[in-house]
Amino acid sequence: MLRQVIMLAAIGCARVAWASPLDDKLVESGSQKLQNGDADGALADFARAAALDARDARPRFLRGAALQKKGDLDGAEKAFREALAIDPKLSAVRNELGTILSDRGRFAEAVVELKAAAAAQPDLYEAWYNLGLAYDGLKKCAEAGDAYRRATKIQPQSVDAWVNLSVSERRCKQLDAARADAAQAVKIAPGDAQARLNLGLLQSEAGKLDDAAASLTVATQLKADYGVAWWRLGVVELKRKKYDAAVAALEKGCKLRPSAACTTDLAIALRDKGDLARAESLLREALARDAGYALGRLALAQTLALGKRCADADKELAKLPAAEQHAEGAENVRKACKK
Repeated sequence: MLRQVIMLAAIGCARVAWASPLDDKLVESGSQKLQNGDADGALADFARAAALDARDARPRFLRGAALQKKGDLDGAEKAFREALAIDPKLSAVRNELGTILSDRGRFAEAVVELKAAAAAQPDLYEAWYNLGLAYDGLKKCAEAGDAYRRATKIQPQSVDAWVNLSVSERRCKQLDAARADAAQAVKIAPGDAQARLNLGLLQSEAGKLDDAAASLTVATQLKADYGVAWWRLGVVELKRKKYDAAVAALEKGCKLRPSAACTTDLAIALRDKGDLARAESLLREALARDAGYALGRLALAQTLALGKRCADADKELAKLPAAEQHAEGAENVRKACKK
């Protein structure tokens, strides 16, 4: 989630020395209307104020905030740039511009603005946090991690920053640091389901399956409709060979958050329980959802091979991408059929 500065409180009411009384009155009136949800009324006041004084950045960046609230990102971006052309030192406005650019997938441009905002105001938490998100968009995990780390220094109790920091470290294969920072997020907010999920995923990857199951169970207790947490809990229970628990968790996860991957995992749990018929049915359902899902295709071939339907298994293997047809998993299916 992008973090925005509350512009009306942070900079929106800062008076400009040369502003006329009417200009001030319009800015204050528009700010109040915007706070009260009257974006159209605010825009009218800001337009009048801007016409009164070409040197006043306030009605321009506040106009950007109102347009942003209305979902007019083109207009908001233009208004923020007009304000920055008048006063380039407005770090909060650069942050707002950066959030718009990130929202629109223009991550490289967002980085430029957010770095400038952070340089102008090094204690601006939102700029560092949003810079991390922009680097995430560019798939630059090291740079994202550095930005999130700076955000945690400014707001040490920010769960979102600690969670995102640990995700960046995980992507950069800094797994010990990732687990430590994920644990810090849980320590700060034991009741945060996302923090529990993140820690559980890292514990699972480290082979700490009992700890992972505990963390993910808490995540589902905190947020009963957290589909991804139920799914990941089911995968951990499958690894622990607790098939009934795996099936129960995966059924909930797939219902809440349907996907070919979740359905495939549920089918594997049922297959490992010995229910080949239902496993096959679910795998075909997963492939109907995503015909290119190679793991689902391989799981179907494995299931058919277990049922001694080797000709059908070979047909499924032939549908795999060329690089996958002779990988270890496919070769194991063929070996099983030769026994």
